[in-house]
Amino acid sequence: MLKKYLLTIVQMLAVTAVLFGGVNQGWTAPTTSPGMQPDYYETPNWAYSPALRKFVDGLPKLYATGSVLADADNNLGQYLPVADPDITSYPGSDYYEIELVQYREQMHSDLPPLVLANGSKMDPGTTGGTLMRGYRQTNTADTNLLEPHYLGPIIIATKDRPVRVKFTNALDPNSRLFIPVDTTLMGSGTYEINYNPETNAPITLTSGSFSDNRATLHLHGGRSPWISDGTPHQWITPVGDTSGYPKGSSVAYVPDMWYDASGTKITEATYPGSNCAGQTTCAVAGATNNPGPGSQTFYWTNQQSSRLMFYHDHASGITRLNVYVGEAAGYVVTDSAEATLVGNGAIPPAADTIPLVVQDKTFVDDTTIAATDPTWAWGSEPFTGTAGVDPMTPVKGDFWWPHVYMPAQNPYNPDFSGINAMGRWHYGPWFWPPTPECGSSAQAVPPYCISLGAVPNTYYGGANPNQPPEIPGTPDPSWGAGAFLDTPVINGTAFPTLNVDPKAYRFKVLNASHDRFFNLQLYLAANKADPNTAAEIAAGGTPNFSTSTDATELTEVVMVPASSTTGFPASWPTDGREGGVPSPLYRGPAMIQIGSEGGFLPAPVVLYNHPISYNLDVTMFNVGNVLPLAQGGGTLILGPAERADVIIDFSKYAGKTLILYNDAPTAYPALDPHYDYYTGAPNRTDMGGAPAIPAGVGPNIRTIMQITVNAGADSTALVDDYNTTTLTNLQTAFKATGLGGGNVFAGSQEPVIVGQGEYNLAYNKTFPVTWPYWGVSRISDNSISFMKTDGTYVNNYSMKPKAIHDEMGGTFDEYGRMSAKLGLEVPFSNAAISTFALQNYDDPPTEIVAKDEVQIWKFTHNGVDTHPIHFHLFEVQLINRVGWDGFIRKPDANELGWKETVRMSPLEDTIVALRPVRPRVPFAIPESIRPLNPARPINIGDTEGFSQIDPLTGAALATPTVNVMHNFGHEYVFHCHILSHEENDMMRPLVLNPNAKTEILWRNNGSGLNAVWYMDGVTIKSAVSLDSVPDLTWKIVGVGDFNSDGKPDILWRNTTSGLNAVWYMNGLSIISAVYLDSVPDLTWTIVGVGDFNSDGKPDILWRNTTSGLNAVWYMNGLSIISAVYLDSVPDLTWTIVGVGDFNSDGKPDILWRNTTSGLNVVWYMEGATITSGGNLDSLTDMTWSIVATGDFNSDIYTDILWRNNISGENKVWYMNGYTKIGEESLLAVADNTWKIVGK
Repeated sequence: MLKKYLLTIVQMLAVTAVLFGGVNQGWTAPTTSPGMQPDYYETPNWAYSPALRKFVDGLPKLYATGSVLADADNNLGQYLPVADPDITSYPGSDYYEIELVQYREQMHSDLPPLVLANGSKMDPGTTGGTLMRGYRQTNTADTNLLEPHYLGPIIIATKDRPVRVKFTNALDPNSRLFIPVDTTLMGSGTYEINYNPETNAPITLTSGSFSDNRATLHLHGGRSPWISDGTPHQWITPVGDTSGYPKGSSVAYVPDMWYDASGTKITEATYPGSNCAGQTTCAVAGATNNPGPGSQTFYWTNQQSSRLMFYHDHASGITRLNVYVGEAAGYVVTDSAEATLVGNGAIPPAADTIPLVVQDKTFVDDTTIAATDPTWAWGSEPFTGTAGVDPMTPVKGDFWWPHVYMPAQNPYNPDFSGINAMGRWHYGPWFWPPTPECGSSAQAVPPYCISLGAVPNTYYGGANPNQPPEIPGTPDPSWGAGAFLDTPVINGTAFPTLNVDPKAYRFKVLNASHDRFFNLQLYLAANKADPNTAAEIAAGGTPNFSTSTDATELTEVVMVPASSTTGFPASWPTDGREGGVPSPLYRGPAMIQIGSEGGFLPAPVVLYNHPISYNLDVTMFNVGNVLPLAQGGGTLILGPAERADVIIDFSKYAGKTLILYNDAPTAYPALDPHYDYYTGAPNRTDMGGAPAIPAGVGPNIRTIMQITVNAGADSTALVDDYNTTTLTNLQTAFKATGLGGGNVFAGSQEPVIVGQGEYNLAYNKTFPVTWPYWGVSRISDNSISFMKTDGTYVNNYSMKPKAIHDEMGGTFDEYGRMSAKLGLEVPFSNAAISTFALQNYDDPPTEIVAKDEVQIWKFTHNGVDTHPIHFHLFEVQLINRVGWDGFIRKPDANELGWKETVRMSPLEDTIVALRPVRPRVPFAIPESIRPLNPARPINIGDTEGFSQIDPLTGAALATPTVNVMHNFGHEYVFHCHILSHEENDMMRPLVLNPNAKTEILWRNNGSGLNAVWYMDGVTIKSAVSLDSVPDLTWKIVGVGDFNSDGKPDILWRNTTSGLNAVWYMNGLSIISAVYLDSVPDLTWTIVGVGDFNSDGKPDILWRNTTSGLNAVWYMNGLSIISAVYLDSVPDLTWTIVGVGDFNSDGKPDILWRNTTSGLNVVWYMEGATITSGGNLDSLTDMTWSIVATGDFNSDIYTDILWRNNISGENKVWYMNGYTKIGEESLLAVADNTWKIVGK
């Protein structure tokens, strides 16, 4: 395990040449060309961008309809278009029609200029620039939005105002993706199915290949109903697609958006008087929610606070490729809290707010690629010739993508090193423990073997003495374990320059790279032409900071040795790393971070400029990981998909030039010198790397953007300067109202789950900072105790064990390639039991959550990479990290609050708390029912795609998983946002249990029999028996998940003894029966179960049938935390008949019925407090009784189940708060000894 960290330290000491020698370079590598077997040992099979000049092109900015285009576009004609909303088609919503197209855009002046055909970048005859795919808006009159632009159109939304989208895949159905596609990855190759993927109806067994042109939209960070989340199987293909699989198996449509047979939307503008738009019924003949072939619809709720998000493709098997070629765009939510901060001057206004979308790319250099990547056969002019005969056809400026799996090992190397000089990634059969080929021994059986191991090497022998007899049996083209590219691209421009005034600006930063992390810092620029700069600095002199207006002269950062230096900060790196570190004497302005991807932080955080720094304490188990920010770990560290909202004040930098600098290791945290492109880097061609890198040009991933500050009064350029008044004002604004603050965090964000001392000012609370209620997990803990934001305490809240594994030998794919996986740690692991139960994406879901249910997940990471784990639908609270040696690490200050992408590092446990929301939508939502593996047939025993590992034990499944239709409820996912990991195969389904399929629990008062009706709406899907209880003094009084296992348990009360008990259930099976505290006073009756204190645990509602008192037991499983009284109702004709969330605020409300008058009333509750009450329709026929509540039509709102005590009829009232919106009958049960006792 520690070999990885030793390698890290070795690399930092710049002795990598020792590791990568050994091949006899007196021989010529085999000659290869497109279509031939790659040479895995003497050819890099990698490419490097042309020597692009740094900082010659402006940064593209935002253009909105009505603004001045010249203020937004750069010298290349690039800008970030802001979408133009249609606010009339769907009143109360913003509506957009977004189209996916293929086009060209010039991303740097040194790449070929565009030559337009017919005046359009989309015309197939247009040449130059870079071929890409991306979005454009079509329902606008603004011609500046009709042409596509990289990262556009950006949608600006308002909190709680929905956005509706009709998305059309307008790609040429006969086109192919122009970068390499590995068809062995999940969902990207062949399929064989016996069902219609759009209807699930059976069909004759059919096979084919998935299209390269599949696409969808995922609003990353959005609180979207699952039908609009854009999960991996919600893709569509263009009109005319001939693949035979036109839409993914999870595609669903917005139920209140209607289209006619031609695909025209049905609104008041197109069909006057139709009254269909925004309604769940439509009387227009042939009306359908399906917009037709090549299109789908989305409903994004925006029920969240101000933040930067983005929407991007998520199609199974090709997400990383589609996003790389351009299928991504920005999305911003604004709210009143943000408007208040702008209005009082605490943060810069919109005019001074600049988005920075940071990525890395490699562009084809047509003069060098034949030597470094001779089998390249893709791009805008793909190779179509004869392998080994015709020359390759590379085009300068095309996107390049890795496609050969280069093994790090060469077990036949004659220098006895065992190392492949050109290698990049581990190969299972040549690693320890080796991954055997299935069938090669009695033990080589799935899931502990691979389908194909090493195969004979075509180039072995003869004129190639350096070639070994075998090569990896990996696909060609192949996925690579990391796509770390060589050129920074910000807002779509390579090496941009930005001009600002000497004042404060707000930057909304997104790391949209596939795999690369960034550590963003600011330093004064040094003159690249001054060869004495470094020497002068070392001698204590002053470097030549040029005042030239030529941006190309100011391209570098002053570097100094990473060694102990008098006058340098104590935390400045001294590890002797290759290339040195920036001089701390020339640090630029500090950043004040106010938000992350989860919205505003609990408090502003000052980020001082600092290089990346590592934990080099060899006594710690996680040695080699990046240090916390408080210990000098870095500045603005962003993993893929992480965002930051920062304020930078240039007031004291008038006339200066700054460099936005990055030195995050790649991979993170274990630096691989292959991918470390920086000024002055040595020639690495002997290991397949780039040539020596001079100043002023790329490749370079360190100096990523230049900022020039206009002239002004103050040019003192103080180190790490920030405006202290700005910080003080922000600190006041973010503090709780009770402390005289503006309540920004507590007022705009949902309360965090676990109180910690860092939140004291945000909530005006004093949270415990010592055990046991300190809200921190130790390495051996299986539960956690803490104080909530309301001041109450939670004891021993169980944590759910999760697992991450990415180390070769422990996890691998069917070809022996490296693989990263998510899964579960076997519960209660200890020295005798420590097992990872790793799961594939196709395996049945194990993460099942419910609306407002608190879960705490403890991820145990046995591996080598830091993984940014992204959660769809909800944010999480990062509680803490803890090394396997027990050393605890609290979150960095800018990780507090809510996050939806969390960095999880090797040999640490990362603990997060979550409380899922269920988006409020004005329509019923179906459940996701699809095959476990949508690429394979169902119900015939097909096992392809499944790990066959038991998630409870980590052992092989006794009964193998086979492909069947599966109900995913409201289907989401969570995954690593290193996209190379996500798709092989570091992603898991995440199920929000919506209670849409309400179960009705029956008890027979004559026989003691118990039964369950499984329901789909008001349709009985099946009826099954539970264990009987002949003792009729026992009554079922409620249902709730008392042991927090995600399964409903049954609450009993004995009407004679006053005993109370719970059956812990697993479906129909009783796991155990346990007692609660008894209440011998039989005037007290249990009348409901609900989570009244929002701690994720069911509480018990009581009513006294003599006094009219009402009370709640706050529960933690079987333990009573406290008992509180509600308002009493002495009139005993009023009875509590149900508990449910009638106003969809996530809190249980109380339903009353008057047994004399037939009146029905709901109390809307906030815990034990009545916030309001209202009358429902009355039902004066007293033969009808309310027997249960539940969401029978999956529209979020609680409905009411009735039973007639005479006729045995049963019916449901469909409700929207107080309002009855419909009624429907269930099957009657005439035998009135059967009573409905729960749901």
